[in-house]
Amino acid sequence: MSVNQKEGIKIYSEMINSDAYEVCREVKIILNRIEMISGIDADQQFDIKVILSELLQNAIRHGNAMDSNKKVRVDVWIQDNRELFICVADQGPGFDVKHAFGGRKKSADCDALSMDESGRGLLIVQNLCDDIQFNSAGNAITVKKRLDKH
Repeated sequence: MSVNQKEGIKIYSEMINSDAYEVCREVKIILNRIEMISGIDADQQFDIKVILSELLQNAIRHGNAMDSNKKVRVDVWIQDNRELFICVADQGPGFDVKHAFGGRKKSADCDALSMDESGRGLLIVQNLCDDIQFNSAGNAITVKKRLDKH
């Protein structure tokens, strides 16, 4: 994604340990900061919580293979006070994005229950976001979500 983070308002930029409890704590911090800056409603807060949780848990579980010596980089920013960007990068080897994700379209008719467990989180994220991009190595993802003011 060719997004210039410097043009937006930085919400969060940290390295997080590959630890589920730390992820939960940091998700709350990020949500509080987003809410203070953007004034989003409860529905959007929930969507963002799901997006962050799925991306971070995937990075820890699949990217870093639960290796406590590896970290996850998280950058969150808002552009034009209406578009939220979240970038999550793990220290793992990545994966073949086209093979694992390329054939799926953003659609309500995709049956998450019939999918392999490892693909459900990305499908959920894709359906909650307006745009989703991976780096070429497959170990970083950037998502965009439009924010509606209440």
